Amino acid sequence: MASAPAFAPLILWTLLVFQSFEFGHSEAFTNVSCFGTEREALLKFRQGLIDHSKRLSSWTSKNCCGWKGVECSKKTGHVFKLDLRNPCLETDSYGDIIGSDQSSLAGKIHASLAELKHLKYLDLSLNKFSNQKIPQFLGTLQRLEYLDLSSAGFDGNIPHHLGNLSNLQYLDLASRFDVVYLTTDNLQWVSKLSSLKYLRLSGNDLGNATDWLSSINMLSSLQSLQLKYCSLEKLPHSLSVNFTSLRFLDLSFNFINSAIPPWFYNFSKLEHIDLRVNYFKGIFPRTLVDNNQQLSFLDASDNLLGGQIPKNFSSLYKLHELRLALNNFDGDIGSIIYGPLESAQINLRICDFADNNFSGFLPSQLESFKDLEYLSLSQNSIRGPIPVTLGELSSLRKLDLSRNKLSGNIPTSIGRLSNLEALYIKNSSLDGVVSESHFANLTSLTSLDISSNELILSFDAAWVPPFQLQYIDMSNVDVGPKFPLWLQTQRNISYLFMSNASISDEVPNWLSDILLNVEKLELNDNMLKGPIPRIDFNKMPLLGHLILGGNNLSGSIPNSLWAMENLYHLDLAKNQLSGTLPSLSPISRMDGNKMPPLISLYLWGNNLSGSIPNSLCAIETLIHLDLSKNQLSGRLPSCLKKLKALEMIWLNDNRLRGQITNSFCHFKQLAVLNLHKNGFDKVLPQCLSNLTELVLLDLSDNDFTGEIPPFGRRFQSLAIINLENNSLTGGIPTQLCQLDSLRFLSLARNNISGSIPLCFNGLLSMVEGIGIDPTDFLWSHPTIIYVMVHAKRTTQLYDKTLHFFHSIDLSANNLNGEIPKELTRLVQLQNLNLSQNNLSGKIPSNIGDLKNLESLDLSNNGISGRIPPSISSLDFLSCLNLSFNNLSGPIPSSSHLRTVDDESVYRGNDGLCGAPLSKVCPRDDDFHNGGKPNEGNLDIYNWFYAGLGPRFTIGLLGFCSALHFKQSWRISYFQAIDKIIKS
Repeated sequence: MASAPAFAPLILWTLLVFQSFEFGHSEAFTNVSCFGTEREALLKFRQGLIDHSKRLSSWTSKNCCGWKGVECSKKTGHVFKLDLRNPCLETDSYGDIIGSDQSSLAGKIHASLAELKHLKYLDLSLNKFSNQKIPQFLGTLQRLEYLDLSSAGFDGNIPHHLGNLSNLQYLDLASRFDVVYLTTDNLQWVSKLSSLKYLRLSGNDLGNATDWLSSINMLSSLQSLQLKYCSLEKLPHSLSVNFTSLRFLDLSFNFINSAIPPWFYNFSKLEHIDLRVNYFKGIFPRTLVDNNQQLSFLDASDNLLGGQIPKNFSSLYKLHELRLALNNFDGDIGSIIYGPLESAQINLRICDFADNNFSGFLPSQLESFKDLEYLSLSQNSIRGPIPVTLGELSSLRKLDLSRNKLSGNIPTSIGRLSNLEALYIKNSSLDGVVSESHFANLTSLTSLDISSNELILSFDAAWVPPFQLQYIDMSNVDVGPKFPLWLQTQRNISYLFMSNASISDEVPNWLSDILLNVEKLELNDNMLKGPIPRIDFNKMPLLGHLILGGNNLSGSIPNSLWAMENLYHLDLAKNQLSGTLPSLSPISRMDGNKMPPLISLYLWGNNLSGSIPNSLCAIETLIHLDLSKNQLSGRLPSCLKKLKALEMIWLNDNRLRGQITNSFCHFKQLAVLNLHKNGFDKVLPQCLSNLTELVLLDLSDNDFTGEIPPFGRRFQSLAIINLENNSLTGGIPTQLCQLDSLRFLSLARNNISGSIPLCFNGLLSMVEGIGIDPTDFLWSHPTIIYVMVHAKRTTQLYDKTLHFFHSIDLSANNLNGEIPKELTRLVQLQNLNLSQNNLSGKIPSNIGDLKNLESLDLSNNGISGRIPPSISSLDFLSCLNLSFNNLSGPIPSSSHLRTVDDESVYRGNDGLCGAPLSKVCPRDDDFHNGGKPNEGNLDIYNWFYAGLGPRFTIGLLGFCSALHFKQSWRISYFQAIDKIIKS
């Protein structure tokens, strides 16, 4: 994916080669008559071509030397040059140059070209010779010095006959890797091209050509080697290279995944090195810098290189472009700029250090890089203020300091950068007021991103900016409370993002007038009010992405949205919209009106009513459909089965009713199906077990009947099953035990019978804690994966933390039998609810193995026996309910159970005793005889009671004797008695 700056050196190299060939063949002459055999050969060649643009309309005269694209030698009159390169060039989405379809030649390459024996130059590049191989007869044109077949549509194997072209100096067989490409299993034929100076095989599959390096190493005259996107997964570690003339090297996008091999150190004349996206590891070799002092271009971005930038970079006086983004380089950014990069101050134009581990403060001496045009230091750990001297970089066209730890105010000196086209400083800790002085002289600015800072925007109401922006992102900064009036002056806006910008204004009437070219519009999570029809969407024909969710917009959804030809993402969720869903009548569709090509439709959290219209089924591109939390009613359209691309459906929290038919079973890619809290009934379709891509299935709070579908081993991603509060019958399918990713299972409040499957210990996610990537698209958005959880005597919505939560709820059913000891292997469980069933037997003795358990409810069953002592080792247990069973014996005492120290936990178990119950437990050995003393201990009891009388008599006599013989005691005693009587 070549950016424009990165592609420039390649263009320069190509121009130099072109110039050398033009100079070498300046004897070209068009006033001589061409040879008849060559004219006939060219005419036969033309007959096989398709020329829609009439590029070859001049190929009718007798003198073929005057035909367009044909040149003849002045000395011999023979055709020596055939240049049919597509003259109309375009740039694709990757920044690569491609030929325009309108001016492309197509058709078949006639073998008559082989009769042009004096041909030295052949260029068929950037055309559309699709579905055909490179002709083998080209290997007979032995005088060829220049051959360019790049991006011409050829596929298949590269013919080895090209190795016969011993005079070839320039060979370009590059393909567009994402469209059609060439392949080869060896490059031995290349070693025969001893005169070759320029070799470009980019975009072709050389993965099986293990000899590629040894073969190319034979080309001692090679100056330019380009092997971008060639599937070169491995580089030989040790090799004696012979690239003594090489100046231009491009090995980018090969995913090599190794250290930079030592033979790189032998290069000595390199001026251009491109090693992007190869996963090179280790440190950047110092020797490569020492041996190539003429280096002007170095791109090692998107690798795994680390450590500090070598100090000998300071010797690269000619360095124009340095790209080291997306690596693990570290070090103080100030020391780097005035260390390794100090000598590059004069010539450096592009510096890209984004996505590394650089730290420190931005040095004020940055002003010395007077010719710097592109500076990106985004996504590092750079802290401190933005230096005022940054305003001295007068040549700067792009500045990106985003995602750092910058603080303080934005200096107004930035407003002096008159050549600045793009300013990105998002996601930092910048604060203060941003005013018109910050933009005073930014006449070239087209892209502005100051989002996610602590900034306050304050502009004079009459301010007219000196720029015309195409890209604006002011999300998560204080823009409001009013809509920015200066936006009225902007007429080129393609992207406008102002979400969570503290705007509490009404949508202005002029908004539609400034968005004539808008492609993406995000104004969500503000406090915008007023009727949504005030926005004239008819004036936005290019709009493809619209997010207005999280506001206070009212009124009905305008039908004009349904007429937008480019709209693929629509989000109007969490507003006050009312009325019915827009519907396009069959007559209107017959008139040629189409539904928009929506991929995502989010209308949840409004007050929409009525039924789901059949016209929704016409949006066959739909992947995400969220109509939840409205007042929708009626039955689901049977035509929904046409939406075969659906991956996520949210219809929960509505008033929909009727049966879920087999039409849902057509959604083979479905990952999320949420029908929670509706009025659906009838038998649950068993074919739901064919939706093997499911991650979340929530059919809770309906009135479904029938049995649970047998979800099994094929469901590798199914993590959430919520079928609670229905009328399901039958047993728990043992196939559920094969769901390795299952972390939430609720079958509560149904009529399920039978026993708990012993195989539940096969739920690997609950046994081994198989993690979920929290950055995964499904799990990173709280509006995608969520479920209502009944635990700890409360009902709570789990969304962002759901991927950490493990729960089984089988309560309020007709389950019987014992609690399987296998359940205690589910050590990741945080919630286990088996209450209100007919379970019997004992609590598993090793219940304490569930170390992460926070809530345990076994109430209202027929469980007997003692409470296992191991329950006291559940450190995280905060909610316990064992009430209304047949438990007996002492309640285990432990500091861990103090958080559940409530007698209601144990109510309804007459045999239990001990704290917190008031019933005192007899001694432990008494419990073996129902609380009665053993016969062997009977004498002890008899002697105890027999000794009570004598002990009392002796004590009384002792007290009276003391009063009789001790006069002071006797007087004090009777005085105390008198006081008590008088009181």
